[in-house]
Amino acid sequence: MQTLLTIILLLVVTSSFGQNKNFHGITSSTSDTIFWYKHQSQKIKKLSLASLDTSTDKEHCRVWTNKQVIDVWESQSGTITGILTTWVDEYVQYDETPTNRTFTMVNLLNTDTAKLIRQLIFSSDILNLPSDDSIKGWKQGFDGITYIIESSTKNYYTFKTYWTPKAQDSLQEAVQVQTFIDNLLSLVNAQATWKSFAKTIPYECFINGGPSVVCKVLTKKERKKYVKERKKYCQQSIAKSGTDK
Repeated sequence: MQTLLTIILLLVVTSSFGQNKNFHGITSSTSDTIFWYKHQSQKIKKLSLASLDTSTDKEHCRVWTNKQVIDVWESQSGTITGILTTWVDEYVQYDETPTNRTFTMVNLLNTDTAKLIRQLIFSSDILNLPSDDSIKGWKQGFDGITYIIESSTKNYYTFKTYWTPKAQDSLQEAVQVQTFIDNLLSLVNAQATWKSFAKTIPYECFINGGPSVVCKVLTKKERKKYVKERKKYCQQSIAKSGTDK
């Protein structure tokens, strides 16, 4: 656990010593890509991840799904490291005050897995694929899932989005993206990690990156307990914010 906390701390500290990079994949302010870039910037802060647009790692690749994010990076010393971050945001129903809480679990990937992911990234040629809004024939929609791939070197930063590859029929680029995602999730054992994580979620209701809300089936007594806990949390947060001023 101490090693994991040290790695996460290094991620955060490293992001504060960034430098100017050439940006690729982030287009006009009206594009879907820039919308997702701003959206993910907020999520990066919430999950205490490094900002790759200022990272000083030799190489760093990050892949987002709607509920998990995989990071693999090579430090300047040549060490290859990987983490899998799983999270949910608490969803508050009815007229309650939002808690704005996020429940997170970070798994340190073993070195062999991190190296296999790095090999997959390069063998799949995924980093040379343009964002979906630059691929002819790639359809957009409101449901489904948007995969996001960030990559960073000393001089370059790229941010690319891919809306629901499975909905693109037999489009070659969509097959390439989906194959990469499937292989990546298999390597990090993402599904089993999610199932284990889901059993520990402390919220009555939660939401990921999609529109669906998941709620536990509770008795009146059980739900009253959750409501009381949320109310207490909000009161403590207000009191704390007042003392911090």
